[in-house]
Amino acid sequence: MSNYDTFTVISEQNDHECTTLRAHPRNETYHVVDYADDSAREEVADLPVGSVVKMELSRAGRRSNVWRAESVRTAHTDGGSEE
Repeated sequence: MSNYDTFTVISEQNDHECTTLRAHPRNETYHVVDYADDSAREEVADLPVGSVVKMELSRAGRRSNVWRAESVRTAHTDGGSEE
């Protein structure tokens, strides 16, 4: 995956820096465990459950269903406001 897709945050970033997302409209689950830089890590860390974001993801190594956030753009917060 190398283009922006839309995701809903279903689990906030935990102590291991893992965030769980659900893709639209496929309802596939993605576990983001790596980040392109500190800025991407911080943006994802600030996202509450329910936020809708556009992210560019790439595979994080060979492991199954773990991803790296290349870039992050917030589409809607859990309150529904656009940014």
